[in-house]
Amino acid sequence: MPKKKRYPIDGGFVALPHNLVDSKAFQALTNNAKITYAYFKRDLKNGHQTTVTLTFEQARNYGICKSPSTFGKAKKELVAHGFLDPFIPGGLNEPSVFSLSERWRKWGTPDFEEKAYQPGIGSKYFTAAWKNPERAQKLLQARHKKKPNTESI
Repeated sequence: MPKKKRYPIDGGFVALPHNLVDSKAFQALTNNAKITYAYFKRDLKNGHQTTVTLTFEQARNYGICKSPSTFGKAKKELVAHGFLDPFIPGGLNEPSVFSLSERWRKWGTPDFEEKAYQPGIGSKYFTAAWKNPERAQKLLQARHKKKPNTESI
């Protein structure tokens, strides 16, 4: 029997298992959130990596969304449905970092563990950030970074 000719895959690919795509949690996502999730998964470089990042600039360049509010809604939806867990809230020129989650498996059941979305320090959340002492300190440090002396003597 002759062997089938195999065609190589150009570039990488994002694996979305059948049980994930067929899950109630994935089916309940908006199309924008589904596409956003695929691009978050695209950030995985190896099998040991547990955190993923997708900035608004990247999302806009990929054509996922045109406004920060749309991107924020997709991230909130992915956290609410158990696909992502907040890891490090971003802001001040730092991206938000999320960890991939398996909570989606129990979505819609009493065993589902809810997690709150943690927005980064953006212009919308600036006043709320000042109320949190840790975030206020981060704001002050970012604002008053010492610039290297570039003057020649």
